[in-house]
Parts: sequence; C-alpha cells; structure tokens
Amino acid sequence: MQYRLYSTLREGREYSKQWPAKAELNSLFIENKVILLTSIAGRFLPLLAIVCAVVQYFYLGKAFLPQILAMMLFVAALPLQGWYWLGVRAATPLPPSIASWYLQIRQKMQQQGISMAPIKQPGRYKDLAILLQQAFQQLDRAFVRQWF
Repeated sequence: MQYRLYSTLREGREYSKQWPAKAELNSLFIENKVILLTSIAGRFLPLLAIVCAVVQYFYLGKAFLPQILAMMLFVAALPLQGWYWLGVRAATPLPPSIASWYLQIRQKMQQQGISMAPIKQPGRYKDLAILLQQAFQQLDRAFVRQWF
C-alpha cells in the first residue's frame, strides 16, 4: 500500500520532467517557475541546511540542539513542498478555457497527421504537459507559435 503523500510527491517529480520548459509558456503557466525553483532548492538547500546547523551548533552549543535540528529539517524539506504542489497540480482538471485550448491543439496535431491516444477522461494538467511536450517536439516553430 502506498501512502498518498509519497505518491503525490512522485507524481510531482514526474510532472516536472514532463512539463516542457519553454519560454513561451512562462506567461501562461506558473509551472516553469515552480519547477526551476524546486530543482534549485533540491540541489542547494540540503547542503545549506547542514552548513547552517553546523554554524549554529558552533555558536549556540548543545542547549539549542532541538531548535537547530528543527530548522535544519525545515530548510532541507522545502523542495518537497514544490514537488507536492506539482503533484497536486498534475492531477487537477483543466479549467474550461484551457480545456478548449487543449482540445484545439490536439485537433490541429491530428490534422497534421500525428497519431494521438484517445481521450479517456477530462483533461488534467498532466495531459496538457504531455500534449505540449509532443507539440514542441514534433511540430515546427511556426505552427506552435500561433498558439502563444
């Protein structure tokens, strides 16, 4: 049995890998910023937490060890918040305006001869990420530019 938190974090990491990191999407979606900040935080904050804990232990001593450990765990766990947000966002259904845009892009891709899997459920942000990734990979820049 998997825990819901763990599966949400795993979905968030997968979603961050599936989302196309294109500058054209910055004004429409916040995902690019969250993915960038989460990856930077995941790379540097655990090391920063250890350095801060060592410095605080050196200056404050053993008496403040519980506070030092709590601060260290908080700082080291900040990237998990980004992955959690991305996991929740991946499972969120698309709002009507973006859902119609999703269907329009999908229809135009099918007209260009790209084979697409049938739609099983209402669109989610994860489905949009897969569609946009496929559109950026298989279509030329002029065709993609008309949507942004």
